[in-house]
Amino acid sequence: MRYRSLLNVLVFVFSIAFFSNCTKIKGTDIGAGLLPAIDNVITFDTTFEVVASTYTTPDSLVPRLGRDINGNAGQFILGHISNDPQFGKTTASIFMELKPSNYPLYFENVADSLYLDSAVLCLRWTNTFGDTNALQTINVHRISEKLKSDSAYLTNKSVQYGELIGTKTFAPSVLNDSLFLFRQNLNNQLRIKLNNSFARALLSFDTTGLSPYKSDSLYRDFIKGFALVPQTSGSNANALMSFAMSDTATQLRIYYRYTKAGKADTTFKNFIFDNGIPGASANQIVRNYTGSEAPRYFGTKPRGDSLIYLQAAPGTYAMLKIPGLDEFKQKKGNVMVHLAQLSMQEVSTPGRRPNIFQTPEFLYAEMLDSANKKYYPFLSDGFVNGKFESLLFGGQRKYISDNSGQYLSAYNMNLTRYLQGIITRNNPNFQLRLTAPYSLRYEDLFITFALNNLSRGNVVLGGGTHSSKKMKFRVVYSKL
Repeated sequence: MRYRSLLNVLVFVFSIAFFSNCTKIKGTDIGAGLLPAIDNVITFDTTFEVVASTYTTPDSLVPRLGRDINGNAGQFILGHISNDPQFGKTTASIFMELKPSNYPLYFENVADSLYLDSAVLCLRWTNTFGDTNALQTINVHRISEKLKSDSAYLTNKSVQYGELIGTKTFAPSVLNDSLFLFRQNLNNQLRIKLNNSFARALLSFDTTGLSPYKSDSLYRDFIKGFALVPQTSGSNANALMSFAMSDTATQLRIYYRYTKAGKADTTFKNFIFDNGIPGASANQIVRNYTGSEAPRYFGTKPRGDSLIYLQAAPGTYAMLKIPGLDEFKQKKGNVMVHLAQLSMQEVSTPGRRPNIFQTPEFLYAEMLDSANKKYYPFLSDGFVNGKFESLLFGGQRKYISDNSGQYLSAYNMNLTRYLQGIITRNNPNFQLRLTAPYSLRYEDLFITFALNNLSRGNVVLGGGTHSSKKMKFRVVYSKL
């Protein structure tokens, strides 16, 4: 049964690709930059209405964060957005294991002859989305449940945690500062000092008996991991920060002193995310749209909506229909499609804060096969040898100036071969899903690729019924 299902998927996708590429008329033989003159005798330029509605992403479709082919965990998100007038609140927490660099772990002396200086939990910072000057408070707790290192968790994963072992309040703008510390120069790092009582516990074991430093299983029984949780109550924090989990600068470092040749010497030990036995991790991202502009535009409208609220994954998405294509095919018959372009523009609503919350770098559209309840890529328009090519497909943000002189984001997508397949080979006129995705995965096609940073970017687009900035589907075609 499983093989029959896979065969049906492959036949379906092959049919789409074949009929779009191997027709007598290829829609992109004449590119968008080489369009013939629009004379309204042989060559015509027309626009179709797009029916678009916004939805929140169900739990089953939120991103799953695993490791790539090289074993890297990628970037996780941490922080709290307390006030985005367009999209509401977001809270992102990181749950992670940090382990000794090797087992068994030895200190330079017996436990009662080691003297603690400090223990610092460190994460390699990469970028910030939001207000870099608003203060964030991050609390560190001990995780109270075991995570599985071989599991890729969804971004709605809830993890139990308990004892508070550290806290730090800071503005994200300081994360790119340089630090000159004991035997190291550092920059782009969040550093949270942990409680001395917890740090002393780390120094209190040697490798005799059932010391947690004797093996990975014993250590994971002792420390199940660390929960980094932003404080939300009474907080004016307004940003999400990205951290590279597999970077060598993501670590727990213990500084301590011991006696060497009759003299006190200072050194440190690192507990790291990847020590040969991959550390488990999860990144919980919670959206709350209460009180924002967005909920008024959620759900299905018979003629679509005037505004589309798209938020980078895990966030919102839009479903699109272009009903006029069916009538176009019946009336015009077999025509040569020179250009079929889905285009959309940002709309400036009262809650827009462009200096704080930027728009996504990429938007992406895919086909919904409602019969099989599967999404498929536009292979003929956006892929070469199974690799996504944004230069062919489009979807990358560009900036345009409106009548008031403000710069807004705009996105165009090339669906020329898709439309040619509908006209020439009777391919279905599918419903489309529009997203600002973190990554895409088509398991049946063995295609995986990333587009946007996780949770980075929000945009309000004009829908099909907007008065001046309609989402539209433009077609340039010639009669045969």
